[in-house]
Amino acid sequence: MKKAHKNWNEFINEGRSIIIVASVICIDENEQILILLRGETAPRHPLHWDLPGGHVDQTDGSVEAGGVRELQEEAGLKASIEDLQYLDKTIKNVTRNGTPREIIRHFFITEKWTGDVSLVPNPETDILEHIEYKWATFDEIQELSQSSIPNYILRKALNKVRDQDETTT
Repeated sequence: MKKAHKNWNEFINEGRSIIIVASVICIDENEQILILLRGETAPRHPLHWDLPGGHVDQTDGSVEAGGVRELQEEAGLKASIEDLQYLDKTIKNVTRNGTPREIIRHFFITEKWTGDVSLVPNPETDILEHIEYKWATFDEIQELSQSSIPNYILRKALNKVRDQDETTT
């Protein structure tokens, strides 16, 4: 498994202007992808579909561990770090509260998890961040008008899963 970054302490402490995000692309046996609908009171992208994921905390210890934690918090699914495959990252520059920030979003793929999807309030804030979920095909996600999911990332994820399936059969 490829690691997102080798030295965690160095990485997380690069500067306060950097926000690290981990997103997990869950792909089922029918090549459907789990997506979540943000609530109307979400601070960013309200009523947009997105992947399970969120900010990586210093207590996580790694980007992968942050992805596993966020998957469980947002979707109720359990996965292990070993179940995640690193896919890619995006970098976006934004200004929040007058402060320029760089958001580095790491994407992981998994086909292995346990449990059933359940939307529960965030354990830190007690706010229900997502109000709906669905398993959708790439084409269905591409047709959504309110989506924060980069289509090229999903295409890349599906291609990687298909390539792995071909080499194991």
